[in-house]
Amino acid sequence: MIFIHLLLGIILGKIFGNYFFFILGAIIPDSDHIYVIIKNKLWNFKKIIGTIKYEKRFGIKYKTPLFHSILGLILFSLIIYLFTARFFYFSLAYLLHLLVDWLDIDEKFYLYPFKIKFKGFLPIWSKTEKRVTIILILIIIILCV
Repeated sequence: MIFIHLLLGIILGKIFGNYFFFILGAIIPDSDHIYVIIKNKLWNFKKIIGTIKYEKRFGIKYKTPLFHSILGLILFSLIIYLFTARFFYFSLAYLLHLLVDWLDIDEKFYLYPFKIKFKGFLPIWSKTEKRVTIILILIIIILCV
């Protein structure tokens, strides 16, 4: 769900205020992608997109167990809580990120450190995902007019 997380964060921020915390919570779980890119020395944009789309073929998993788990949600929310009472917005967006990722075909470990796998049914950047992305962009445009 390449852009959907960010778009949902923007929509929630527009509706409820607190853009910063909604957007941060929506995108922080995918900050593990930066670690994976550096670890695997993926310096070519085309190769990054290819490995994201075909993780299994390249043997690379972009969703690390900690960042894409309930434990990650709790830990990152606690960190935000130390600085502000608005951690609820962050936590809600983080949880929404995990729920949206559930649809992706790649493996997730939401109950980490337990090795229970979760797997969705939608290929990465599928037609459905592209349609939802366009719909969310239109919703943002409507909300901003």
